[in-house]
Amino acid sequence: MADLTRERVEAAYAALMTGDRNKITEYWSEDLRFQMPGNHQFAGWFNGLDDYLQKMGKLGEACGGRIEAETRHILINEAEGVSVDIYRLDGYRAHAEEGTVSPYERLQVEGVHMLRWENGKIVEGRSALFADGVTRGNLWWSPVGTDGERTEL
Repeated sequence: MADLTRERVEAAYAALMTGDRNKITEYWSEDLRFQMPGNHQFAGWFNGLDDYLQKMGKLGEACGGRIEAETRHILINEAEGVSVDIYRLDGYRAHAEEGTVSPYERLQVEGVHMLRWENGKIVEGRSALFADGVTRGNLWWSPVGTDGERTEL
């Protein structure tokens, strides 16, 4: 894929963050398949852009807009149409106090995305998390809070 560049990858993520479907579909295929790591209700394969966007919406809802994503490195294999990016997420549940370190109330993970591109759009993605990221993600998406009480997601 001749037009696969770092700038295109960054633009795809920027489009995703806008929530504007027309902008998103400039970079993300309607037939997208995306795999999320973990053992929780949002782990596994998402089939179709709508399915994936619904999951992303749940993440935004759970953190009440208090999430920061940082892309640290992007690697491109133009000939194969693949990009790999290393990222960091830091998000709080809407009710959580700033600075909390509880993994039930704060999602702090680093990981990698592998994206496969065709005709200028992402058609497949896989996410993996470093260190204890899967455990932290499982606790973040857990329906049980630090006090043992069930919570709303």
